Amino acid sequence: MVKYKYTLGIFCACLLFTICLYPYLPNYLAVHWNESGEPNEFVTKQVVVFIIPFFVVLLYGLAYVVSHHIYKFNGDHHVIIMGFIRNVTVFILFIHMLILFINLENVISFQTGLTIGISVFLFMLSKGFKKRKEAEEEPMKLQKIRLFSRRIFQMMACIILFSLFLNLRWGFYFLISAISCGSILFMLCILYSYIIESYET
Repeated sequence: MVKYKYTLGIFCACLLFTICLYPYLPNYLAVHWNESGEPNEFVTKQVVVFIIPFFVVLLYGLAYVVSHHIYKFNGDHHVIIMGFIRNVTVFILFIHMLILFINLENVISFQTGLTIGISVFLFMLSKGFKKRKEAEEEPMKLQKIRLFSRRIFQMMACIILFSLFLNLRWGFYFLISAISCGSILFMLCILYSYIIESYET
């Protein structure tokens, strides 16, 4: 998981880069690309530049309110939830900077950058399933499920990189298929762990 101080540093760095790049950006930025990699939807640069930082602040504010005033998570759950939010934050900031750099100088296709970003994001998520020292009393079956879940995300992170060797259309289909199959496996794993935990308690 990405630690809080690293997330804050990445957010500040992205915000600083965004402010520096703002005068050099065109008035309308591409935010969607077709199967051929050509932009077909544009939005004003004010919206693109400020919507992601605002969304990140809103996400953290909502997470703070929920975890401290609505539903108080215990220590382990709080670490997992906040770690997931930090990973999502870093991924969103990556997409934000990718869009800005593509509009500034088209050196890479959006789908290629997105594929690499998703692969790194899934690998970061897999770190959240590693065994913790304080969870030594966890049943052996749940430990195996945790390990299996970690392997699922690592496998997804590696497999979707193969879509980089395909053309944009088939690469997109391969990317969606890999994520869908991995998500189904993960949901089945969660369901099985819930049944095991309920049975043992």
